[in-house]
Amino acid sequence: MIGKKTHNKSGFTLVEIIAVLFVISLGLIGVLSLIIQNIQGQNINKNSIVAYQLAQEGIEMIRKVRDTNWNDSLEFNHSLAAGVYYMSYSDSVPLFLANPSNGDLYKDNNDFYVHGGGVVKTNFRRTIEITDTSPHSIIVHSRVSWIEHTRTYNYDLDAALFDWYKPTNP
Repeated sequence: MIGKKTHNKSGFTLVEIIAVLFVISLGLIGVLSLIIQNIQGQNINKNSIVAYQLAQEGIEMIRKVRDTNWNDSLEFNHSLAAGVYYMSYSDSVPLFLANPSNGDLYKDNNDFYVHGGGVVKTNFRRTIEITDTSPHSIIVHSRVSWIEHTRTYNYDLDAALFDWYKPTNP
């Protein structure tokens, strides 16, 4: 057997290639899952920040009505009776929420959030609830809710507003 050549073939077998592809695909699935969760988390965080700002705006609009009442020499709670309301930045007083869809928020041409009359409907809804606690104070509860991936989220904010101006009797 002097003239016989032997061939040593080196390479990967089909089983080895399938095993490597399986390990790589497991790693890619893990990375893609992490990326998707990160994107969903960022979206939820962004909407939470917007909801906080909208809830704060609801409180501030009621505070503006109270302060305007004081400037106009009216009772501090004039137009602020107990009930559930909606209000946009351009409204001078809160509007009674007779229809729940009135709580839906839209964006107007200036990208401001408004109730009705907007150009683009958002997934946010805001209600403002006023509760009388005494003749000289009210509690304002501003709730912003939104739906994301079939789950409803709420952001609630409360503030106590007082009749801080009481004329003294001479």
